[in-house]
Amino acid sequence: MIAHLNLDDRLSILRVGDPSRSWNSLDDQRVCVLCGRKFKGRQVDIRRLPGGKFKVCCPTLGCLSTPLQWRYATLPVAANPGKKHWRRVLPNKQQRRLPEPTLRMQPYRI
Repeated sequence: MIAHLNLDDRLSILRVGDPSRSWNSLDDQRVCVLCGRKFKGRQVDIRRLPGGKFKVCCPTLGCLSTPLQWRYATLPVAANPGKKHWRRVLPNKQQRRLPEPTLRMQPYRI
């Protein structure tokens, strides 16, 4: 169930639900690493769980990320630049090195 909360409660829940990053206001932005969406604290889905607990989720429909998969919006998302980097580093199939020839055994007479 999606919880409808006032703004102060929403900010408090975000601060508790995301202990690795600080939320100074509901206008702070994050980027989801899984879906790539940029969003504000106002847009985060907060779901009420049994026992009075809350779960903080990405606002993108179908995305299952939690605050562990969110990054500050000012930092580049590692998924996109990393792909370009790895394409440069990894050789193409045509550029792969062939195995070194093994030494040929010469007949030996005793």
